[in-house]
Amino acid sequence: MAGVRVERTPGRVAVSVNLLHNDTMLSARGERPAGESAGVQVAAEAAVEAVRKAAPPGTAFTLQRASSYLVSAGPAVVTHIVVETPRGQEHLVGSALGRGGPLEDAAVAAVVDAVDRRLAWLLRR
Repeated sequence: MAGVRVERTPGRVAVSVNLLHNDTMLSARGERPAGESAGVQVAAEAAVEAVRKAAPPGTAFTLQRASSYLVSAGPAVVTHIVVETPRGQEHLVGSALGRGGPLEDAAVAAVVDAVDRRLAWLLRR
C-alpha cells in the first residue's frame, strides 16, 4: 500500500488511495456523505476501484461489505469482495488491524489482503 489520504468536510468524507502493484501506481478516490462508518466504506470502495485498474478485461470486482469490529488486539476491518471472471465468481475476504492509525488505512489494507494473491494470479494469465 502506497498511501491513503482522508479528507473530512462538514457532512462529507473523501478518501484517496494509491496502491503500488508491480511498479505501477493505481490511484482512486471515493466520496460519500459522512456517517458512523462512512470513512471505512469509502476507503474500501476507493481501494477496490484502484484494484480494478490493474485487472484484466472481463474481470469485475464488487465490494459487498466493509465493516469495522473491535477485537482483543484493537479495532479491525473486514472486507468481502466478489470477483467475477469469465470462469466464474469468487468471494474474497480480507482483514486488517487498525494498528493505532485511522480505520480508513485498515480498510484499504483489508481490501489488499483480500485481493493480493488473487490479483497477482489474474495478471499472470
